Amino acid sequence: MPTKLFNSIKKYLEVNLLKKHTSFIDSIPVSQIGLWIALAAGLGLFFELLIIRVHSSYFQLFAYLKNVSLLSCFVGIGIGYARGAKKYLYTPFVLPLIGLQIVSMYLIRFSSFAALLQNPISEQLSLGLSQAGSNKQLFVFAFVILVFIFNALCFIPLGQLASRLMNRIKPLPAYSWNLVGSLAGIILFSLLSLLWSPPQVWFIVAGLSLILFLYKDRLGIILATVSLAFVTILLSWSPKLNQFDIFSPYQILTVNFTSNTPPVLLTNNAYYQKILDLRPQNVARNATLALFNEYYSIPYSFKQNPKKVLVVGSGTGNDVAAALRNNAGHVDAIEIDPAILKAGEELHPEQPYGDPRVTETVNDARSFIRYTANKYDLIVYGLLDSHTLLSGRGGIRLDSYVYTVEAFKEARKLLNKDGAISLTFAVMSGELGNKLYLMLQQAFDGQPPLVYYSKYDGGYTFIAGENVKDIGNRTSFENVSKHYGVQSTYKTDVSTDDWPFFYMPIRKYPVSSVALIIILLITSLYLIRKFVGKSKYSFSAVCFFLGAGFMLLETKGVTELALTYGSTWHVNTVVIGSVLIMGFLANLYMMRKGVPSRKLIYLLLFASIVVSFIFTYFKFGINNPIVAKIVMPVGLTLPLFFSGMAFSSELKKTSNVGSALYSNLLGAMLGGFLEYNSMYFGFRSLYFFAFIMYLLAFLGQRRLSFFKK
Repeated sequence: MPTKLFNSIKKYLEVNLLKKHTSFIDSIPVSQIGLWIALAAGLGLFFELLIIRVHSSYFQLFAYLKNVSLLSCFVGIGIGYARGAKKYLYTPFVLPLIGLQIVSMYLIRFSSFAALLQNPISEQLSLGLSQAGSNKQLFVFAFVILVFIFNALCFIPLGQLASRLMNRIKPLPAYSWNLVGSLAGIILFSLLSLLWSPPQVWFIVAGLSLILFLYKDRLGIILATVSLAFVTILLSWSPKLNQFDIFSPYQILTVNFTSNTPPVLLTNNAYYQKILDLRPQNVARNATLALFNEYYSIPYSFKQNPKKVLVVGSGTGNDVAAALRNNAGHVDAIEIDPAILKAGEELHPEQPYGDPRVTETVNDARSFIRYTANKYDLIVYGLLDSHTLLSGRGGIRLDSYVYTVEAFKEARKLLNKDGAISLTFAVMSGELGNKLYLMLQQAFDGQPPLVYYSKYDGGYTFIAGENVKDIGNRTSFENVSKHYGVQSTYKTDVSTDDWPFFYMPIRKYPVSSVALIIILLITSLYLIRKFVGKSKYSFSAVCFFLGAGFMLLETKGVTELALTYGSTWHVNTVVIGSVLIMGFLANLYMMRKGVPSRKLIYLLLFASIVVSFIFTYFKFGINNPIVAKIVMPVGLTLPLFFSGMAFSSELKKTSNVGSALYSNLLGAMLGGFLEYNSMYFGFRSLYFFAFIMYLLAFLGQRRLSFFKK
């Protein structure tokens, strides 16, 4: 009986929904195909960015397991490209499937089940299950695999739709429209991020765009409308009436109000900061607040009445207020997330951001420090350990490039004579504490910093400077410097700009990550075999390796340019947009001028990779804003132009654009997996792996097809 019912429903949907929708798509005039390709490609990228944001916002787990969400999208879209010629298109099921995924994530977020979903990568400390038990690791891996599979299934119809449309015109024009649409998709999503819009708005915008493909299908429109209404209503409801969410361009910021206690902020559902009122009249009548006040005043025990203070990661303003209470002449407050800054402006009882002595700047901390001409008596690093944040598709953590030896050396250059750096960090392990100690010691030419443990929030404060002296123990903190440096039993490797993995104490090949990669790779191969099978879409080894190389170069380019410009959201939008523009220009050149010699293309590609490596290794002009922001981007993105030419040359001679894009996206997935090697070898190693991938693409011209064999 259940089987008969299922078959009846399946037949009804095929006749009344899928058949009508497919007929409409196939009836679109060729003269209009380009715009429809752009819309389909734009929707694909928009949904991709939407899912990545939802995954990492609702669960920090996906922020730590970088690329997992992105790669599952690649698998789904790639399979979809290989299914473009199938009898039916399944576009009407996109909104119900993605809507179901978003709603499920949202509900799990508020359940007790969410507490179990922590980082299973044991090589990364302080990110969840630092001492992960095997049972918990298996449980988390199972959840990740389940999400990976379901998300890939959600994206198959989007790839299938784009493939069906692109195969109706010549490959190069079709690819150009695809790139134009992808660029429009990322611009639209970035604009919505600029407005701090929540996921229900993203879903509505994407849904209304998708309905354009369904407007002749009555049943399809009903299905889409119900999905939109269901997701919008549910996401607008919160089971916790004392808190509200703000979706900044970076993360979800949750403000939690509880009677008789200070407001508490969470970022991506993890504790971030309390908003404290430490004015003298409050401190005098509350012993706990007195301890907090002493904690925030630690830096000013070393530098009294500083004329100029820089607060890095100023957050809601606690550190800024402390500077003002300790008679700072002027304070530069740097905060990358405008939503956190706004929360401080609106909610902080001391109103530090309204003080005329304070200049607030929304910027990446590293970028500000590198290019400012100001000098300071004291530089205060607030609690910057918002390690949930991933900037764009580069997988770079916000605080990774803030906590490197080079970063501390740059900060040291901003100090006036007898100036000091005060750095507070929620150190959850001895390894991380020793790592910070050694990096500051190296940045100050071997002079060891002082370390104080605070009873407030369990934070550790590191004081580094040329003439800092111990102030002894106080009520709320004690000197624990003797546990670090040469006295420490913890073995650690310092973080550098090439190896900025602060949460990995030592350079250790991430075995846990490799295990997850192998599982996801096997899962991907199963999905490909299940849904592609013996498709008429042949596998292209050349396009496959081109995709892998491109992904590696894009990752390195995004991370390096984020280091140059800053890891702000709009910078990453511009960088990723520039990557798409490079591909478009390469494709346009092929259309207008014809295909040059393949040997010439690859010669220029290999040469440009070497040039990019030299640029990053020797850091040409890195301290000159004009050179760094004009010459560096050209040198770093030039390989992507020639890579685009190589891919377009393959497209021009293919009889099926879906086959090339299917192979290319699967290759990009391989590149995403290979990127994990940077966790051991450093980011510069990605050039080596990219070089190998492109060499295999060049040699693969003989039409190697190991999948067929």
